[in-house]
Amino acid sequence: MGKRALFGALYAAVLIGLLGFTPFGTVLLMVFTILLLNEGAKLLKIDPKPIRLLAVLCMLFLAKVDFGTAQELVLTSVGLSILLAFGALRAAEPASEMRKTLFLVAYIWLPMTLVIQQSWKFPELILFIFVMIWASDTFAYLAGRSFGKRPFAPKLSPKKTIEGFVGGIVGTLLTCGILNHYWEVVPDTVALAMALATSIAAPFGDLIASALKREADVKDSGVFLPGHGGALDRLDSFLTAAPLSVLIYSYLI
Repeated sequence: MGKRALFGALYAAVLIGLLGFTPFGTVLLMVFTILLLNEGAKLLKIDPKPIRLLAVLCMLFLAKVDFGTAQELVLTSVGLSILLAFGALRAAEPASEMRKTLFLVAYIWLPMTLVIQQSWKFPELILFIFVMIWASDTFAYLAGRSFGKRPFAPKLSPKKTIEGFVGGIVGTLLTCGILNHYWEVVPDTVALAMALATSIAAPFGDLIASALKREADVKDSGVFLPGHGGALDRLDSFLTAAPLSVLIYSYLI
């Protein structure tokens, strides 16, 4: 438990330091994207090398154009999908391989590049989203442990409860309201909308990752942080909550 807490604190400190005080948070998110794609490919039992290589090349292109606009995100996503689908034609089961690679593009590449594009312009927003996700996880755990009785998704995550889910929403809204009052990252109404979306979407990100790991018959998605498993184990909630929050921010500002 001590090692898990230590490395969890170091992980949080690195994120806060890079996103809050340096211009290198975007680079960290780029590295996360490659790690996530690599772990996702292994969970789905497909060769990770093609998607890893093509993703790096697409990421370099996006960096070259300062991560561009929605057009560049669509261009790289479509290009990546076509190239991966073409490469899957040589697989033993081409249709299955294509479905898996296209899933990774939709599940990991597109959400992460959307967040990266915003982090290039407004890194504090991404840090704010991370804090909301941490608040959601923490309050859901505390509420579930104290009051949890009714399972939320018993087959995928027996310990998650409806009471914990509700507690996560309430705790995230309170944390967001207090933090944004002093930090003033975004207008209060936008912050609360993002907090509500984050607290609802985050648990589903965890359940999606749990489904993938259960299908692959593994406990952790990989080895990324001692005591915490792989990158997907740490960022599963971020994959669903962060892009939704970014889109809410983009439409409401």
